[in-house]
Amino acid sequence: TADGAIVIDPGHGGSDAGAIGPNGVREKDVSLGVSLKVKQLLEEQGDSVIMTRTTDRDVAWASATNAQELQARVNKAPRNAAIFISIHCNAFSSPSTNGMETYYYTNSGMGRRLAKLINEELEQRGGLFNRGVKSANFYVLKHTSIPSTLLELGFITNPREEQLLADDVYQQQLAEAIVAGINRYFGRAGRMVEEEF
Repeated sequence: TADGAIVIDPGHGGSDAGAIGPNGVREKDVSLGVSLKVKQLLEEQGDSVIMTRTTDRDVAWASATNAQELQARVNKAPRNAAIFISIHCNAFSSPSTNGMETYYYTNSGMGRRLAKLINEELEQRGGLFNRGVKSANFYVLKHTSIPSTLLELGFITNPREEQLLADDVYQQQLAEAIVAGINRYFGRAGRMVEEEF
């Protein structure tokens, strides 16, 4: 049953590499690597997980338009699922631009809370500069009917962050941060005292 399932969306994939770092690290590989680690951690604690992709493939089809591809991802999230988390890496023309940030759909209070809690854990465990919690009208956030967040784990165009993002141990740290944020969102792991209500 999808009731209460956590939907994880590894950004890009297949014909779409996403952003590519100066040393050739591809966003689609980082997003999938971290997402699979999140899936494993969630399943180990008994959660039901739905992945938009588990391999290096397009979710729609190779020649799909951007909107068709993004809608195919949204379609993977049943209305009775709990939350939707899309995992990405950032990119910018200047290699010195750095840090991580999390996004929520403009009018979603629950999405904002989810983005905020994961943001706090990513700052603590990932150790990158925190660019903050921001609202955006990204397609996957706007079109999912459940609380959703889009995570930018770091800048693949920044040589230091590219190296970290490609590192298996660092990916595991990020996955643990994401799961810690999810657990706080659901009021698990006894962290509720610190929350703002």
